[in-house]
Amino acid sequence: MSLQLVDTTTNNGSYIGDLAPLAFKKLNDNCSELFAAKDAVRPISTGGTGATTADGARANLGVLSANGSNISSGLNLGSTVVPPFPNVNGSNTNRQSSVTISNAGNTAASACMAFIREGQYGVMVGLDSGYGNNFCIGGWSMGNVSYKFYHEGNTTRASSGVLSAASPIVRIVQVEKSERRDLLESSFEAAGEYGACNFEARGVTVERLGVGVYQIAGSLGLANEGWRIQDPCSPDGGRTLGITQSEQDGNGMVTVRLFKQRWTLDDEGEMHLSAGAPMDVPLNSWIDVRLEMPEKEVPMLTAEAADDPVTE
Repeated sequence: MSLQLVDTTTNNGSYIGDLAPLAFKKLNDNCSELFAAKDAVRPISTGGTGATTADGARANLGVLSANGSNISSGLNLGSTVVPPFPNVNGSNTNRQSSVTISNAGNTAASACMAFIREGQYGVMVGLDSGYGNNFCIGGWSMGNVSYKFYHEGNTTRASSGVLSAASPIVRIVQVEKSERRDLLESSFEAAGEYGACNFEARGVTVERLGVGVYQIAGSLGLANEGWRIQDPCSPDGGRTLGITQSEQDGNGMVTVRLFKQRWTLDDEGEMHLSAGAPMDVPLNSWIDVRLEMPEKEVPMLTAEAADDPVTE
């Protein structure tokens, strides 16, 4: 039944609309339609949900329940306002996404998702509050563990092609004349004429002081733990192209020297490798240096800005 409106027309101050019996009948009919039997199904086209249960209504309307429960054969969440990742900023003016997983302002809580194959396997994936601001996987079927994800932001690929867990990184070579197309991969950018640094090492510069002598400024010095320097290697990783030596002063200024490999024969007929004549970094390679950088301010995101429109 369609909505019945009571005719309240007047003519020169005289009421000529529906008489009381007809008017009240229309009202009663409307009320009967509105407050139909609880098992009646009102279609979506007339303002209903097309279902008599909460789960059915959510499924028909495509929404989630208060606790996020929604069982379906598939879920497609889309957004046309998500910018390229580098353009999403920590000032909350540009942070749109198709799905946001948040700790809702509780600094002790993780921001993660659960992946479960019922009765078989389950893990958590996301930002683990127990492991800093690192993207991790662990828990449940994996046990009482949290494993950090390794990616281009916290690893470096040496000139030999070997992947190493490390950051911040600066690469020493004459950038403009380098023969390696992968020198400025990912977040690496020029750091002076003779260096390239990744995102976490931005602010450092590399200067050539003489043949095979390079100085790195802008850091706190060499890394406090783990490896510090990797010698230049041939692109296929087959052989080392030189021997490096390093030192740093009290201000964190790092000096790196590169020498040719020199093999000498001792009195007992054994070969020994040592540093020979100074040499510049070969243009088909580079020296990896792992640094310690000053603390940088990390942008703090607030829940209030989660729905802010894109302004950039």
